[in-house]
Amino acid sequence: MALTFFKTPKNKQYNYKPVYYDARKEALEKLSKTAYSEAKEGKKDYEKALRDRMQLRWKRSSHAKARVAARSRLFIILVILFLLIYLIFFI
Repeated sequence: MALTFFKTPKNKQYNYKPVYYDARKEALEKLSKTAYSEAKEGKKDYEKALRDRMQLRWKRSSHAKARVAARSRLFIILVILFLLIYLIFFI
């Protein structure tokens, strides 16, 4: 039995269980559910289904616009960095 003056802390243990989230799958399930409810109830809930479809399309277009903006921003930053490096080393 060894004498110790300092206790070493034990490793912390976590009970983290990752959850997989698939946005596309959820959107498809939502669309199929609204289509099923439309067929079941007729045109009663047409406005709600139309609103959901419009919201889905808006999200798609906003993601596409965000990607284009990010690419253009990256291109501008790279051009500025290239110009700065050129000015520092060659002038």
